[in-house]
Amino acid sequence: MTAAPGPDHTLRASDPVQIGPYRLLGRLGSGGMGRVYLGRSMTGQLAAVKVLHDQLAEDQLFRSRFVRELDVASRISGRFSAAVLGSSGLRDEHLWLATEFVPGPSVLEAVEASGPLDTETVLALCLGLLGALETIHSAGVIHRDLKPSNVLLAADGPRVIDFGISAAADTTRLTATNVAVGTPGYMSPELIRGGTEVGPSSDVFALGCTLAFAATGVSPFVGANAVETAFRVIREDPDLTGLPEEIASLVEPCLQKEPELRPSIDALIQTLPAAETDRISRQLAHGQWLPAHIQRQTLEHAGRALAWDGARQSSPQTVLQDWPQPTDDDTRALFAPRDATPDEAQPTDPSTVVLNGSAPVPTPRTLPAPLSLGTFGPPPGSGPPNVPGTTDRVEPEPGPTDEVSMRTHTALLPADTPPLPRIPRRGWLRWVPAFRGKARR
Repeated sequence: MTAAPGPDHTLRASDPVQIGPYRLLGRLGSGGMGRVYLGRSMTGQLAAVKVLHDQLAEDQLFRSRFVRELDVASRISGRFSAAVLGSSGLRDEHLWLATEFVPGPSVLEAVEASGPLDTETVLALCLGLLGALETIHSAGVIHRDLKPSNVLLAADGPRVIDFGISAAADTTRLTATNVAVGTPGYMSPELIRGGTEVGPSSDVFALGCTLAFAATGVSPFVGANAVETAFRVIREDPDLTGLPEEIASLVEPCLQKEPELRPSIDALIQTLPAAETDRISRQLAHGQWLPAHIQRQTLEHAGRALAWDGARQSSPQTVLQDWPQPTDDDTRALFAPRDATPDEAQPTDPSTVVLNGSAPVPTPRTLPAPLSLGTFGPPPGSGPPNVPGTTDRVEPEPGPTDEVSMRTHTALLPADTPPLPRIPRRGWLRWVPAFRGKARR
């Protein structure tokens, strides 16, 4: 199963809407054991939710083994492995597993899209995968299905996904059905033979096959079909044609037929020169290990996940969001001055503009110069609108009857302006019911 956004992401009518605490947003991929969805919890946690096929859930032996294996896998918290966030219980209708969502293509997708990875990127991938296997094995888990589609290329390092699931299926009678437990081109000989003693060296074999594919684009044991591929894994030597010498020195020891002849994880880490290991680990630590074209794919996956989430709103605002929103062009057209027609008169006051035939709206004028020292007068706007005997006010010419000009400020008054005459108070108290018929004292 892959956990990178693909083009066919639309949820079907048969897909569940909610799995555990996660609301499903779209399909991430599918595989022989189930489907992978992008989910989001109510607390904002994005997750790759893997829902196993119903035929697996109906097998009680597999269900018990699955829950036990996932209990161990949930304790894995290494940097280069996708953390397990939750899983189903023994009595749940669906068997599911939620791991952290990692935006980024898988090794398979990156190679199919842009060709084999360069030598330096493959070396960084090797160090990251060694770190992931070291963490997984220390928790007592054997991955059993390490392959290019189960390795995601994140910005801060590779991520191994789907560990622990194959271990549950491998010990049940489901291995005799059409359920795919592993991929023949990346399974160790002892795993293909069905041996019970499958240990960490089986994952080392799969690591060598994955690195060879990343560097050449072809599995070292590829055949015309699954049966031929499995036969080549057991009987024939790997085809390492086109593999760079630096990568071949790492891959070839991993592909030994006998498990005891394969190097350990610690031995593989010490294979590279110290200076080379230090330089590559520094690139991993600072997120500088991926080429530019894969970094673009990583950003595309992150943006696509956000678009899926926005397309499946669960709040009451969904109906409002379906209405078309005004664009910038619509806003500019709304507030742009309308061109006058020959039958319409323009307002003569330069401080007004007309909005689509409505009442004119004033535009800001240039503020008058400040008063010079020694000149005193009322501040702007504090004087009355009409002062007898003054000539500072300029009346605009009358405009159309339906368009009245609006003043933006009052003209300054000279300091020697006489005071306004006192206006007698109106007898408004006579309109109050309590004072009707009473003479004012």
